Amino acid sequence: MLLAGVTATAAATESGVRVAETSLRFAGGINPETQIQYYAIHGDIGFRLWDRADLWLADHDVSARWIVEPWGAFVTDQHGIHQTESFEIGVSPLFGRLTFGAARLRPFVEGGEGILYTDLRKEHFGTRYQFSSQGGGGIEYEIRPGLAFTLAARLRHMSNAGISNSNHGLNTYFGLIGLTFR
Repeated sequence: MLLAGVTATAAATESGVRVAETSLRFAGGINPETQIQYYAIHGDIGFRLWDRADLWLADHDVSARWIVEPWGAFVTDQHGIHQTESFEIGVSPLFGRLTFGAARLRPFVEGGEGILYTDLRKEHFGTRYQFSSQGGGGIEYEIRPGLAFTLAARLRHMSNAGISNSNHGLNTYFGLIGLTFR
């Protein structure tokens, strides 16, 4: 196991950690059960994989990126007796995206894990620090070389992963719209 980690690190170091793209997207969504609304700005930094993986994927008309995605969100719940407005701030350091094809209009899938701090009190999270698992997909349209318009949909689950006795999770469905710079 340790040898595999050292080998992967050496392979990544040989080709260098290289930023391949950055994105800025705006998001909006809702938890249909509780009507909690989510409005956020998501930025991301996309890194290339090691050379052999990038070449193999390119031969199959796929590009892959390891993504670090920070975000900040305004969260509002205007339903029920405990109405609240809140915020969350987080980062998904273990996130990935696969983009298919080389045409101007390309589908993609994305997903990963993150950690966040939320001020939302209504849902009895047990702690203000939460973990998030999310996945989704969308399309990107290449406006010109180096610039693409993106439209995506995601499902995100957040909970404290059992680090507190109270572990009520929250699922949010949201859409994202923005630009990707390469």
